[in-house]
Amino acid sequence: MTDRVATSPQIFRPDEMPFIERGSGARTIPLTTTAVGATSFLNGITTFEPGAEIAHHTHNCIESVMIIEGEAIVDIDGAETPLTTHDTTFVPANIPHRFKNASSEKQMRILWTYASVDATRTLVASGETGRIDAEQQSAESLEPVIEHVEIEVQPGSEDAFVAAAAEAAQHFQKTPGSRSFEVFTSHEQPSRMRVLIGWDSIAAHEHFRTTPEYAKWRELVGPHFAEAPRVEHLRSAHKAF
Repeated sequence: MTDRVATSPQIFRPDEMPFIERGSGARTIPLTTTAVGATSFLNGITTFEPGAEIAHHTHNCIESVMIIEGEAIVDIDGAETPLTTHDTTFVPANIPHRFKNASSEKQMRILWTYASVDATRTLVASGETGRIDAEQQSAESLEPVIEHVEIEVQPGSEDAFVAAAAEAAQHFQKTPGSRSFEVFTSHEQPSRMRVLIGWDSIAAHEHFRTTPEYAKWRELVGPHFAEAPRVEHLRSAHKAF
C-alpha cells in the first residue's frame, strides 16, 4: 500500500454530492476515500431503486453495511436474510454476498464501510477483480464515452466473428447506459476488428461487465479471439464538422 497522508476534517452532505451510476437501478456516492485523506477504511452510500440488486461478489477485506433506508435482502454465501432500517451486516473477506431491494415500490439505501483503503471487489460470475477506489470516479468518468475495443481474431474466422458480434448486439442494446454498437473491419488487416460501443459513462460500461449480458457477449465472440482484446475509452475532444 502506498503512503497516504490525511488532509483535513471533512463534512459530507450526500444530498449535495454527485453519484456514480452503477446500472440496473443502483447508484453510489463515495464519502470517505483516499482523495480526502483516508488511510485505513473507505465508506459511502449506495441507493437501490425498487427491485434493484447487485451481482454476487467478494472483497479482500472486512465489509460492514448498515441499511439506512427501506427494506433489503442480503444473500451471504447462499443464505438470504431480510433486513430493515439500521440492521447492520458484518461480512469477512472472501465470503460471497450481495444486496437486493426487497421492495418493488420504494428505494433502499445502504451505508457501506470497507476495512481497507485497498479494498477490492471480485465478481463471482466472471472472476474479475477491481479496486473499490477505482469505482469512485471523477465527474469526467460520468460523461458519455466510446468504448474502443481492438480485437485480433483467428485468421479465417472474420465472418464468423462479425456474425457473432451482430448476434451479441442485442445484449448491449438491453443494457441500461448503452447508446450504440458498431463493428469495423480493417481493409489492410482483415483479422483486426474494432468494436465501438457508446456508453452514458465509464461507470455504465463497468457495470455492464458485472452482468449476465456481458457473459453472453464473451461466450459468443470469445472463441474467435486470437489474443486478449485491447480496450480504451474515448471522449470527444474536438469535432470540426
